[in-house]
Amino acid sequence: MTLSYQKYSPTGNVTVLVTTPVPRSMQPGIAARLLEDVGGEQVGFIEPVTDSRCAARLQMMGGEFCGNATMSLGAMLARETGLSDGAAMDLLLKVSGSADPVACHILRAGEAFTGTVQMPLPTGVGETVLDTDAGALTVPLVRLPGIAHLILPADAGLDEAQLRRRLPLWNDAIGADAIGALRFNADALSMDPLVWVPSAGTLVREHGCGSGTAAIGCIQALAAGRDVEAGVRQPGGTITVRAGVEGNAITALSITGRVTLVEEGNYNY
Repeated sequence: MTLSYQKYSPTGNVTVLVTTPVPRSMQPGIAARLLEDVGGEQVGFIEPVTDSRCAARLQMMGGEFCGNATMSLGAMLARETGLSDGAAMDLLLKVSGSADPVACHILRAGEAFTGTVQMPLPTGVGETVLDTDAGALTVPLVRLPGIAHLILPADAGLDEAQLRRRLPLWNDAIGADAIGALRFNADALSMDPLVWVPSAGTLVREHGCGSGTAAIGCIQALAAGRDVEAGVRQPGGTITVRAGVEGNAITALSITGRVTLVEEGNYNY
């Protein structure tokens, strides 16, 4: 099987988009091979869209939701339509992990794109107790459609080796389709994300995490009791989150980042 793909870098979170139709049952295996041979941090598959409101459908490798991959798909469609420098377009996209269509705004700036994704609202914001090498640790847990995030204090002594051992075990109790462990420095407004996708069997230290950025925006807005806009630094750059709050509920949530095309080609599977 020859697969056509395009590889994008949304804030360093390199995403492979497979444009050749692939049966859902084969996607996890193909994704694992692509990550090994083509490189990247995640894989999404373009599938036929059945919702007439949506321009395209994206199925992530583990059925999770991903804001950066959504942004990448928006950039791909903007390229295909010949969007001119300085022009913008608005799209509705169907994305795995989200029951509703996802709105995406794309602005072209030379060979790069600035993408804004209206993120699905959290289904739960609370705390959970984690078993760590140093004992029990209580941390915020933000559940978003298709993915959950643990927001871990950067000074908690949780190095990457421990997180790789424990994150799958923590998720056995949490039960998310995908889960991120975000080592977060609140003073520097920076994070280092590690994401586990059980169905795909991938555990990746990501250069940028859109949904993780959104989760941090939720925590910050609820703690402040007001709307927030913040640029969250991560290894691949900065992603901006905007979170609106009313009472104890998040009512609006979006992320903005920069997307560039890395390469496009074919892969023989």
